[in-house]
Amino acid sequence: MTIDPLLFHHLQKRGVVIHAPESITIEGVQPERIQAGVEIFPGVNLRGEDTLLGAGTRLGRAGGGWFENVRAGRRVDLYGGYFQDCVFLDGVTMRGQSEVRGGTLLEEECEAAHHVGYKMTIQLPWVVAGSLVNFCDALVSGGTSRKDHSEIGSTLALYNYTPWGDKFASLFGDVPNGVFCRQKRIFIGGQTQIVSPVHMGFGSVLAAGSSLRRSVAENRLVSCAATDFDMPFDGVRYGALTPKFELTLRYIGNLHALLTFYKMVRLPSTDNPFETALYNAAMQQITQGIGERTKRLDELAKRLPASLEAWRSSPHDATTVKRIAEHERWMTDWARWKKLQAQRTAVADSAKPALSPVANALRERRAGISVPEFLARHLSIEVVEPAISALQSVVNTCCLTKTAPSSIRA
Repeated sequence: MTIDPLLFHHLQKRGVVIHAPESITIEGVQPERIQAGVEIFPGVNLRGEDTLLGAGTRLGRAGGGWFENVRAGRRVDLYGGYFQDCVFLDGVTMRGQSEVRGGTLLEEECEAAHHVGYKMTIQLPWVVAGSLVNFCDALVSGGTSRKDHSEIGSTLALYNYTPWGDKFASLFGDVPNGVFCRQKRIFIGGQTQIVSPVHMGFGSVLAAGSSLRRSVAENRLVSCAATDFDMPFDGVRYGALTPKFELTLRYIGNLHALLTFYKMVRLPSTDNPFETALYNAAMQQITQGIGERTKRLDELAKRLPASLEAWRSSPHDATTVKRIAEHERWMTDWARWKKLQAQRTAVADSAKPALSPVANALRERRAGISVPEFLARHLSIEVVEPAISALQSVVNTCCLTKTAPSSIRA
Protein backbone atom coordinates (compact mmCIF):
# COMPACT_ATOMS: atom_id res chain seq x y z
CA MET A 1 0.00 0.00 0.00
CA THR A 2 1.20 3.52 -0.86
CA ILE A 3 -1.27 5.63 1.06
CA ASP A 4 -0.31 8.08 3.74
CA PRO A 5 -1.99 6.75 6.92
CA LEU A 6 -3.46 10.16 7.73
CA LEU A 7 -4.88 10.48 4.20
CA PHE A 8 -6.28 6.95 4.43
CA HIS A 9 -7.94 7.85 7.74
CA HIS A 10 -9.45 11.06 6.25
CA LEU A 11 -10.85 9.20 3.25
CA GLN A 12 -12.37 6.46 5.36
CA LYS A 13 -13.85 9.03 7.73
CA ARG A 14 -15.46 10.76 4.74
CA GLY A 15 -17.14 7.50 3.70
CA VAL A 16 -14.85 6.55 0.82
CA VAL A 17 -14.78 2.78 0.32
CA ILE A 18 -11.28 1.47 -0.39
CA HIS A 19 -11.18 -2.22 -1.35
CA ALA A 20 -7.91 -4.07 -0.63
CA PRO A 21 -6.00 -0.94 0.43
CA GLU A 22 -2.72 -2.85 0.42
CA SER A 23 -2.91 -2.96 -3.42
CA ILE A 24 -3.74 0.72 -3.94
CA THR A 25 -1.63 3.86 -4.37
CA ILE A 26 -3.13 7.25 -3.49
CA GLU A 27 -0.89 10.31 -3.62
CA GLY A 28 -1.40 14.05 -3.73
CA VAL A 29 -5.20 14.08 -3.66
CA GLN A 30 -7.23 16.45 -1.52
CA PRO A 31 -9.63 14.33 0.57
CA GLU A 32 -12.25 17.10 0.74
CA ARG A 33 -12.65 16.78 -3.04
CA ILE A 34 -13.71 13.13 -2.79
CA GLN A 35 -17.29 12.56 -1.71
CA ALA A 36 -18.77 9.85 0.46
CA GLY A 37 -19.75 6.70 -1.41
CA VAL A 38 -16.80 6.74 -3.83
CA GLU A 39 -15.42 3.21 -4.29
CA ILE A 40 -11.77 2.53 -5.12
CA PHE A 41 -11.03 -1.02 -6.25
CA PRO A 42 -7.83 -3.11 -6.08
CA GLY A 43 -4.93 -2.04 -8.29
CA VAL A 44 -5.93 1.63 -8.56
CA ASN A 45 -3.25 4.31 -8.72
CA LEU A 46 -5.02 7.57 -7.80
CA ARG A 47 -3.13 10.84 -7.77
CA GLY A 48 -3.28 14.55 -8.51
CA GLU A 49 -4.41 17.52 -6.44
CA ASP A 50 -7.10 18.37 -9.01
CA THR A 51 -8.81 15.00 -8.49
CA LEU A 52 -12.57 15.48 -7.92
CA LEU A 53 -14.86 12.48 -7.40
CA GLY A 54 -18.62 12.55 -6.81
CA ALA A 55 -20.77 10.23 -4.75
CA GLY A 56 -21.29 6.79 -6.22
CA THR A 57 -18.29 6.98 -8.53
CA ARG A 58 -16.31 3.75 -8.92
CA LEU A 59 -12.71 3.48 -10.08
CA GLY A 60 -10.96 0.34 -11.33
CA ARG A 61 -13.44 -2.45 -10.76
CA ALA A 62 -12.20 -4.29 -13.88
CA GLY A 63 -8.61 -4.51 -12.73
CA GLY A 64 -7.39 -1.18 -11.40
CA GLY A 65 -5.80 1.53 -13.50
CA TRP A 66 -4.10 4.92 -13.45
CA PHE A 67 -6.31 7.89 -12.52
CA GLU A 68 -4.56 11.26 -12.44
CA ASN A 69 -6.43 14.54 -11.98
CA VAL A 70 -9.70 12.93 -12.99
CA ARG A 71 -12.74 15.15 -12.36
CA ALA A 72 -15.87 13.00 -12.22
CA GLY A 73 -19.44 13.74 -11.21
CA ARG A 74 -21.79 11.38 -9.43
CA ARG A 75 -22.22 7.71 -10.38
CA VAL A 76 -19.33 7.70 -12.85
CA ASP A 77 -18.01 4.20 -13.49
CA LEU A 78 -14.47 3.98 -14.89
CA TYR A 79 -13.69 0.27 -15.08
CA GLY A 80 -9.94 0.61 -15.64
CA GLY A 81 -7.16 1.76 -17.91
CA TYR A 82 -5.38 5.13 -18.11
CA PHE A 83 -7.19 8.37 -17.30
CA GLN A 84 -5.40 11.71 -17.05
CA ASP A 85 -6.64 15.32 -16.92
CA CYS A 86 -10.17 14.46 -18.10
CA VAL A 87 -13.69 15.42 -16.98
CA PHE A 88 -16.84 13.30 -16.74
CA LEU A 89 -20.28 14.58 -15.78
CA ASP A 90 -22.85 12.46 -13.92
CA GLY A 91 -23.53 8.89 -14.97
CA VAL A 92 -20.68 8.36 -17.44
CA THR A 93 -19.55 4.74 -17.91
CA MET A 94 -16.28 3.63 -19.52
CA ARG A 95 -15.46 -0.05 -19.54
CA GLY A 96 -12.08 -1.73 -19.32
CA GLN A 97 -8.73 -0.65 -20.67
CA SER A 98 -9.71 2.77 -21.95
CA GLU A 99 -7.15 5.54 -22.45
CA VAL A 100 -8.60 9.00 -21.88
CA ARG A 101 -6.33 12.04 -21.89
CA GLY A 102 -6.37 15.82 -21.65
CA GLY A 103 -8.99 18.01 -23.26
CA THR A 104 -11.65 15.31 -22.93
CA LEU A 105 -15.11 16.15 -21.59
CA LEU A 106 -17.93 13.59 -21.54
CA GLU A 107 -21.29 14.98 -20.48
CA GLU A 108 -24.09 13.14 -18.69
CA GLU A 109 -24.55 9.41 -19.26
CA CYS A 110 -22.09 9.01 -22.10
CA GLU A 111 -20.84 5.47 -22.37
CA ALA A 112 -18.02 3.55 -24.02
CA ALA A 113 -17.11 -0.12 -24.17
CA HIS A 114 -13.59 -1.55 -23.81
CA HIS A 115 -10.32 -0.33 -25.37
CA VAL A 116 -11.42 3.19 -26.30
CA GLY A 117 -8.98 6.04 -26.88
CA TYR A 118 -10.02 9.68 -26.38
CA LYS A 119 -7.99 12.88 -26.34
CA MET A 120 -9.40 16.37 -26.98
CA THR A 121 -12.76 14.59 -27.30
CA ILE A 122 -16.00 16.29 -26.28
CA GLN A 123 -19.30 14.44 -26.19
CA LEU A 124 -22.62 16.00 -25.27
CA PRO A 125 -25.14 13.89 -23.30
CA TRP A 126 -25.86 10.24 -24.00
CA VAL A 127 -23.30 9.56 -26.74
CA VAL A 128 -22.33 5.86 -26.81
CA ALA A 129 -19.17 4.34 -28.31
CA GLY A 130 -18.45 0.68 -28.94
CA SER A 131 -15.18 -1.19 -28.43
CA LEU A 132 -11.79 -0.72 -30.09
CA VAL A 133 -12.47 2.92 -30.92
CA ASN A 134 -9.86 5.62 -31.54
CA PHE A 135 -11.78 8.90 -31.51
CA CYS A 136 -9.54 11.85 -30.67
CA ASP A 137 -10.07 15.51 -31.60
CA ALA A 138 -13.83 15.48 -32.12
CA LEU A 139 -17.07 16.90 -30.78
CA VAL A 140 -20.21 14.74 -30.89
CA SER A 141 -23.82 15.69 -30.15
CA GLY A 142 -27.27 14.49 -31.17
CA GLY A 143 -30.03 12.43 -29.62
CA THR A 144 -32.96 13.13 -27.34
CA SER A 145 -32.61 10.59 -24.52
CA ARG A 146 -30.54 7.76 -23.11
CA LYS A 147 -32.36 5.39 -25.46
CA ASP A 148 -32.20 7.74 -28.47
CA HIS A 149 -28.51 8.57 -28.58
CA SER A 150 -25.74 9.22 -31.07
CA GLU A 151 -23.65 6.11 -31.68
CA ILE A 152 -19.99 5.50 -32.54
CA GLY A 153 -19.58 1.94 -33.82
CA SER A 154 -16.92 -0.53 -32.77
CA THR A 155 -13.56 -0.90 -34.51
CA LEU A 156 -13.53 2.69 -35.69
CA ALA A 157 -10.63 5.04 -36.31
CA LEU A 158 -10.92 8.80 -36.62
CA TYR A 159 -7.72 9.94 -38.31
CA ASN A 160 -6.64 13.40 -37.20
CA TYR A 161 -3.03 13.61 -38.38
CA THR A 162 -1.93 14.40 -41.96
CA PRO A 163 1.23 13.61 -43.99
CA TRP A 164 2.07 17.34 -43.78
CA GLY A 165 2.19 17.16 -39.97
CA ASP A 166 -1.09 18.94 -39.32
CA LYS A 167 -3.82 17.84 -36.91
CA PHE A 168 -7.52 18.45 -37.46
CA ALA A 169 -10.76 17.86 -35.58
CA SER A 170 -14.19 16.72 -36.76
CA LEU A 171 -17.65 17.92 -35.78
CA PHE A 172 -20.67 15.63 -35.47
CA GLY A 173 -23.84 17.69 -35.06
CA ASP A 174 -23.22 21.07 -33.44
CA VAL A 175 -23.32 22.89 -30.10
CA PRO A 176 -26.09 25.51 -30.48
CA ASN A 177 -28.70 22.83 -31.19
CA GLY A 178 -26.95 19.90 -29.56
CA VAL A 179 -26.85 21.31 -26.02
CA PHE A 180 -30.66 21.30 -25.91
CA CYS A 181 -30.80 17.56 -26.65
CA ARG A 182 -33.65 17.85 -29.17
CA GLN A 183 -31.94 16.87 -32.41
CA LYS A 184 -31.94 13.60 -34.31
CA ARG A 185 -29.18 11.21 -33.36
CA ILE A 186 -26.12 10.56 -35.51
CA PHE A 187 -25.11 6.97 -36.26
CA ILE A 188 -21.53 6.12 -37.24
CA GLY A 189 -21.28 2.49 -38.28
CA GLY A 190 -18.55 0.15 -37.08
CA GLN A 191 -15.36 -0.82 -38.93
CA THR A 192 -15.26 2.72 -40.27
CA GLN A 193 -12.45 5.13 -41.05
CA ILE A 194 -12.96 8.89 -40.95
CA VAL A 195 -10.33 11.34 -42.19
CA SER A 196 -10.56 14.71 -40.42
CA PRO A 197 -11.71 17.39 -40.80
CA VAL A 198 -15.31 16.55 -41.61
CA HIS A 199 -18.71 17.70 -40.38
CA MET A 200 -21.61 15.24 -40.12
CA GLY A 201 -25.11 16.66 -39.72
CA PHE A 202 -27.85 15.60 -37.32
CA GLY A 203 -29.93 12.62 -38.37
CA SER A 204 -27.31 11.17 -40.69
CA VAL A 205 -26.05 7.59 -40.84
CA LEU A 206 -22.62 6.46 -41.96
CA ALA A 207 -22.80 2.84 -43.08
CA ALA A 208 -20.53 0.27 -41.44
CA GLY A 209 -17.26 -0.34 -43.24
CA SER A 210 -17.11 3.13 -44.78
CA SER A 211 -14.08 5.30 -45.42
CA LEU A 212 -15.27 8.89 -45.03
CA ARG A 213 -13.22 11.80 -46.39
CA ARG A 214 -15.93 14.43 -46.88
CA SER A 215 -18.61 16.15 -44.88
CA VAL A 216 -22.18 14.89 -44.72
CA ALA A 217 -25.31 17.04 -44.60
CA GLU A 218 -28.24 16.34 -42.26
CA ASN A 219 -30.53 13.33 -42.71
CA ARG A 220 -28.34 11.41 -45.13
CA LEU A 221 -27.51 7.71 -45.39
CA VAL A 222 -23.96 7.50 -46.68
CA SER A 223 -21.64 4.67 -47.67
CA CYS A 224 -18.12 5.56 -48.79
CA ALA A 225 -15.51 3.22 -50.18
CA ALA A 226 -11.79 3.82 -49.81
CA THR A 227 -10.40 5.91 -52.68
CA ASP A 228 -7.99 4.22 -55.07
CA PHE A 229 -5.42 6.62 -56.52
CA ASP A 230 -1.73 6.98 -57.37
CA MET A 231 -0.40 10.51 -57.81
CA PRO A 232 2.67 12.65 -57.05
CA PHE A 233 3.07 13.80 -53.45
CA ASP A 234 4.92 16.88 -52.22
CA GLY A 235 5.47 17.19 -48.46
CA VAL A 236 5.85 20.97 -48.77
CA ARG A 237 3.11 21.92 -51.20
CA TYR A 238 -0.47 21.92 -49.86
CA GLY A 239 -3.56 21.11 -51.87
CA ALA A 240 -6.99 22.55 -51.10
CA LEU A 241 -6.87 24.69 -47.97
CA THR A 242 -10.36 26.16 -47.76
CA PRO A 243 -12.19 23.10 -46.33
CA LYS A 244 -9.50 22.65 -43.69
CA PHE A 245 -9.59 26.26 -42.52
CA GLU A 246 -13.35 26.72 -42.73
CA LEU A 247 -14.23 23.49 -40.94
CA THR A 248 -11.64 24.13 -38.21
CA LEU A 249 -12.85 27.69 -37.65
CA ARG A 250 -16.42 26.37 -37.40
CA TYR A 251 -15.19 23.79 -34.89
CA ILE A 252 -13.51 26.51 -32.81
CA GLY A 253 -16.74 28.50 -32.98
CA ASN A 254 -18.68 25.57 -31.58
CA LEU A 255 -16.21 25.28 -28.71
CA HIS A 256 -16.69 28.99 -27.98
CA ALA A 257 -20.46 28.42 -27.99
CA LEU A 258 -20.11 25.52 -25.56
CA LEU A 259 -17.90 27.61 -23.29
CA THR A 260 -20.53 30.36 -23.37
CA PHE A 261 -23.22 27.82 -22.48
CA TYR A 262 -21.26 26.70 -19.41
CA LYS A 263 -20.57 30.27 -18.32
CA MET A 264 -24.13 31.52 -18.77
CA VAL A 265 -26.27 28.42 -18.20
CA ARG A 266 -24.51 25.59 -16.40
CA LEU A 267 -22.63 27.65 -13.80
CA PRO A 268 -25.42 30.10 -12.88
CA SER A 269 -27.90 27.23 -12.55
CA THR A 270 -26.27 25.78 -9.43
CA ASP A 271 -25.18 26.85 -5.96
CA ASN A 272 -23.66 23.45 -5.23
CA PRO A 273 -19.88 23.81 -4.65
CA PHE A 274 -19.16 20.37 -6.08
CA GLU A 275 -21.09 21.06 -9.30
CA THR A 276 -19.44 24.46 -9.57
CA ALA A 277 -15.99 22.85 -9.35
CA LEU A 278 -16.97 20.22 -11.92
CA TYR A 279 -18.33 22.79 -14.38
CA ASN A 280 -15.22 24.92 -13.98
CA ALA A 281 -13.14 21.84 -14.79
CA ALA A 282 -15.30 21.25 -17.88
CA MET A 283 -14.67 24.82 -18.99
CA GLN A 284 -10.93 24.23 -18.67
CA GLN A 285 -11.22 21.30 -21.08
CA ILE A 286 -13.17 23.39 -23.60
CA THR A 287 -10.67 26.23 -23.32
CA GLN A 288 -7.86 23.73 -23.86
CA GLY A 289 -9.59 22.55 -27.03
CA ILE A 290 -9.86 26.11 -28.34
CA GLY A 291 -6.16 26.61 -27.71
CA GLU A 292 -5.25 23.33 -29.39
CA ARG A 293 -7.20 24.01 -32.57
CA THR A 294 -5.89 27.59 -32.77
CA LYS A 295 -2.33 26.41 -32.29
CA ARG A 296 -2.69 23.80 -35.01
CA LEU A 297 -4.01 26.32 -37.52
CA ASP A 298 -1.23 28.71 -36.58
CA GLU A 299 1.34 26.00 -37.32
CA LEU A 300 -0.33 25.33 -40.66
CA ALA A 301 -0.31 29.02 -41.53
CA LYS A 302 3.45 29.16 -40.84
CA ARG A 303 4.00 26.46 -43.48
CA LEU A 304 2.05 28.31 -46.15
CA PRO A 305 4.83 30.62 -47.41
CA ALA A 306 6.99 27.61 -48.36
CA SER A 307 3.99 25.93 -49.98
CA LEU A 308 3.15 29.11 -51.85
CA GLU A 309 6.67 29.33 -53.26
CA ALA A 310 6.43 25.71 -54.38
CA TRP A 311 3.20 26.46 -56.24
CA ARG A 312 4.66 29.61 -57.80
CA SER A 313 7.52 27.55 -59.21
CA SER A 314 5.08 24.99 -60.69
CA PRO A 315 3.77 25.10 -64.26
CA HIS A 316 1.03 27.75 -64.36
CA ASP A 317 -2.07 25.82 -65.20
CA ALA A 318 -5.57 26.42 -63.80
CA THR A 319 -4.88 24.38 -60.67
CA THR A 320 -1.70 26.29 -59.89
CA VAL A 321 -3.43 29.65 -60.27
CA LYS A 322 -6.25 28.49 -57.99
CA ARG A 323 -3.87 27.23 -55.29
CA ILE A 324 -1.76 30.42 -55.34
CA ALA A 325 -4.88 32.55 -54.86
CA GLU A 326 -6.12 30.26 -52.08
CA HIS A 327 -2.78 30.39 -50.25
CA GLU A 328 -2.63 34.18 -50.47
CA ARG A 329 -6.19 34.48 -49.24
CA TRP A 330 -5.70 32.27 -46.18
CA MET A 331 -2.38 33.86 -45.20
CA THR A 332 -4.29 37.17 -45.04
CA ASP A 333 -7.51 35.81 -43.54
CA TRP A 334 -5.78 33.85 -40.79
CA ALA A 335 -3.87 36.96 -39.67
CA ARG A 336 -7.17 38.87 -39.68
CA TRP A 337 -8.98 36.11 -37.76
CA LYS A 338 -6.49 36.23 -34.90
CA LYS A 339 -7.20 39.93 -34.40
CA LEU A 340 -10.97 39.42 -33.94
CA GLN A 341 -10.95 37.97 -30.40
CA ALA A 342 -12.44 41.14 -28.92
CA GLN A 343 -15.37 40.88 -31.31
CA ARG A 344 -15.91 37.22 -30.41
CA THR A 345 -15.86 38.07 -26.70
CA ALA A 346 -18.39 40.86 -27.19
CA VAL A 347 -20.80 38.60 -29.08
CA ALA A 348 -20.46 35.91 -26.40
CA ASP A 349 -21.24 38.46 -23.70
CA SER A 350 -24.28 39.66 -25.64
CA ALA A 351 -25.75 36.14 -25.51
CA LYS A 352 -26.57 36.50 -21.82
CA PRO A 353 -30.13 37.89 -22.17
CA ALA A 354 -31.12 34.92 -24.33
CA LEU A 355 -29.39 32.34 -22.12
CA SER A 356 -30.37 33.64 -18.68
CA PRO A 357 -33.96 32.28 -18.92
CA VAL A 358 -32.48 28.82 -19.53
CA ALA A 359 -30.25 29.11 -16.45
CA ASN A 360 -33.15 30.40 -14.35
CA ALA A 361 -35.38 27.53 -15.44
CA LEU A 362 -32.63 25.01 -14.65
CA ARG A 363 -32.30 26.39 -11.13
CA GLU A 364 -35.98 25.67 -10.52
CA ARG A 365 -36.05 22.14 -11.93
CA ARG A 366 -37.47 19.41 -9.73
CA ALA A 367 -35.14 17.04 -7.89
CA GLY A 368 -34.42 13.88 -9.82
CA ILE A 369 -34.54 15.51 -13.26
CA SER A 370 -31.10 15.59 -14.85
CA VAL A 371 -29.83 18.63 -16.73
CA PRO A 372 -30.05 17.05 -20.21
CA GLU A 373 -33.50 15.60 -19.50
CA PHE A 374 -34.71 19.03 -18.39
CA LEU A 375 -33.23 20.74 -21.43
CA ALA A 376 -34.76 18.16 -23.76
CA ARG A 377 -38.28 18.07 -22.37
CA HIS A 378 -39.03 20.83 -19.88
CA LEU A 379 -38.19 24.07 -21.69
CA SER A 380 -40.63 25.92 -23.92
CA ILE A 381 -39.70 26.59 -27.51
CA GLU A 382 -40.02 30.32 -26.73
CA VAL A 383 -37.04 29.95 -24.39
CA VAL A 384 -35.04 27.54 -26.54
CA GLU A 385 -35.14 29.31 -29.91
CA PRO A 386 -33.54 32.62 -28.81
CA ALA A 387 -30.88 30.66 -26.91
CA ILE A 388 -30.01 28.62 -30.00
CA SER A 389 -29.79 31.80 -32.08
CA ALA A 390 -27.51 33.45 -29.52
CA LEU A 391 -25.17 30.45 -29.45
CA GLN A 392 -25.15 30.28 -33.24
CA SER A 393 -24.09 33.93 -33.30
CA VAL A 394 -21.10 32.95 -31.16
CA VAL A 395 -20.21 30.22 -33.66
CA ASN A 396 -20.53 32.64 -36.56
CA THR A 397 -18.00 35.07 -35.09
CA CYS A 398 -15.33 32.44 -35.69
CA CYS A 399 -16.33 31.84 -39.31
CA LEU A 400 -14.90 34.10 -41.97
CA THR A 401 -17.70 33.15 -44.37
CA LYS A 402 -21.32 34.11 -43.68
CA THR A 403 -22.66 30.72 -44.72
CA ALA A 404 -21.68 27.18 -43.86
CA PRO A 405 -18.70 25.91 -45.87
CA SER A 406 -19.77 24.48 -49.21
CA SER A 407 -18.33 21.12 -48.14
CA ILE A 408 -21.12 20.63 -45.59
CA ARG A 409 -24.06 21.75 -47.67
CA ALA A 410 -26.44 19.09 -48.96
